[in-house]
Amino acid sequence: MHWRGTPLTSAGSGSSRWIGVGLVLVAIVGFLIVGGVEAWHDSATFDEPVYVSSGVAAVLHHDLADNPEHPPLFKVLAALPVLAVGPVVPHGNWSINNEHRYGARFVMAQLKAGTMHRVTFASRLVPLLECSLLALALFALASSLFGLSSGVVAALLWLLDPLVLGLGHLDGVDVPFALTTVLVSWALVRWLRRRDRRSLLWLGVACGTVASAQVTGLLVVAVAFGVVVAAQARCGQRAWAIWRPAALVAVMTWVIVWAVYAVLDPSVVMHSWYLLPHPYVEGVKYLASNDTASSPGFLIGHRWLGANVWFWPVSLVVKLSTPILLLLIAGPLVLIASVRAGRVSRATSRQTLVAVVLPALVLFAFELPSPRTLGVRYLLPSLALWIIVASPIALLVGRRLIAMALGVVLAAAAVAAALSVPDSIAYTAPPFTPGYRVATDSNVDWGQDFSLLVQWSHGRHPRVAYFGPRGITNADIPGARRLIGVAPPSITGWVAASATDLTSALRNDALSWLRGYCPVATLGGSILLYHFTTPPSRAPGPSTPAPLCPGRESHRVTA
Repeated sequence: MHWRGTPLTSAGSGSSRWIGVGLVLVAIVGFLIVGGVEAWHDSATFDEPVYVSSGVAAVLHHDLADNPEHPPLFKVLAALPVLAVGPVVPHGNWSINNEHRYGARFVMAQLKAGTMHRVTFASRLVPLLECSLLALALFALASSLFGLSSGVVAALLWLLDPLVLGLGHLDGVDVPFALTTVLVSWALVRWLRRRDRRSLLWLGVACGTVASAQVTGLLVVAVAFGVVVAAQARCGQRAWAIWRPAALVAVMTWVIVWAVYAVLDPSVVMHSWYLLPHPYVEGVKYLASNDTASSPGFLIGHRWLGANVWFWPVSLVVKLSTPILLLLIAGPLVLIASVRAGRVSRATSRQTLVAVVLPALVLFAFELPSPRTLGVRYLLPSLALWIIVASPIALLVGRRLIAMALGVVLAAAAVAAALSVPDSIAYTAPPFTPGYRVATDSNVDWGQDFSLLVQWSHGRHPRVAYFGPRGITNADIPGARRLIGVAPPSITGWVAASATDLTSALRNDALSWLRGYCPVATLGGSILLYHFTTPPSRAPGPSTPAPLCPGRESHRVTA
């Protein structure tokens, strides 16, 4: 038994290939336009200023200590366009880890100088490009495994999901990690088929890149290493010949990780006494402590603290658009049937299993017991790989009725994505609406509607509880007054509260009374607006915020 082979599906004629590639490119252009609109529209989310400020500090001051969440490569890449728009760079202590304090100072400096909007937008340009490149990587990998039509479906499944649109225009680490994970799978499939030195070198480059994208990328590297060793053993190789290709991949990964740090801060080479760069090791330690700390969670009416294994699969049901979810469920079943029917070769099915399914399951299993239930964004790499597994749904397009049905489902997905604009971050799939009643934090409210809050607050003098980046205070909101800590019986007039503050923030018990009253409107689906003509009661409300009021005055809603 061996793992070499190609799919039995046709790669498509020259004209159909150009049509398929053209459709994907049109979808990417559309994604970039709509994503650019959202990147311009949305205010900075909770983590973005930290990533921007740490990326700028790494480039200008060779500071790799500011942000403990290592590695720094993709934060630096996202920060490069920021340097072209003239950010204000506050002085910092470049030898200590002060992420929270310096990130807040960076935000305050931009707000004072009036550069916050353009700095935020510029920091999102590279992530938008990375998200589009991921669509191309999915197209290429699915095409190589199952044929051209599957590649087109894979790219569309990625580009047409409101979840991807909402997260793909933000400066973060989740999309780059998903991109590099797919590149590893693609390179691994290529090597399993060719078994030549060039393919092995590309696999080493991909592994080095994923390890430089996120510490969790080491899991992907470990999977690739294990697959290479197993493949060599299955081919009858013995002794050193079994380990030699995997050793080359490991060495290349090590070299690339070191090269990133040596370029950004050459002094790291002189002060590292580990196998890996000292900041990288410290980043592993930081994540080992930070990502094992319990966070408050909220989903479909339930609140908890710490790990909750059903959070992750249920979050996917809530956040993925229904057409996309249906295809992600049906696609793998079609793949199994296609293998049994001989439309996909056994060799291709084995390559899919070890290079796509296995890393997807390893990453999903790693997140499953995590006590940091902050958002489905942690599952983006597994989701991207699962799209590859679902793409063989396109193998049914030879049947007219099924092809028409597939077209209708993808069209429905496109409509759902279009309707989510400009509030894709807050999107939840029907019937899980409105989003603020079923999800929280980065699944609905990550601070993205600060600019809407500023515009709305003029002349209303509201009481405000806003969840957003460090460094933003009520003083930055015209006429805003403090809400948290104020006795409810003393409140009248307008109140604005972020959904995250109501449902999962550590301080949400202070606003328990507010969950018992219906909001009269929302800003972007993430900030709830209330209007009280008579003071509210301090009696605690339910765990889920009330639905919208039928009128213009907030009143208490009975369970």
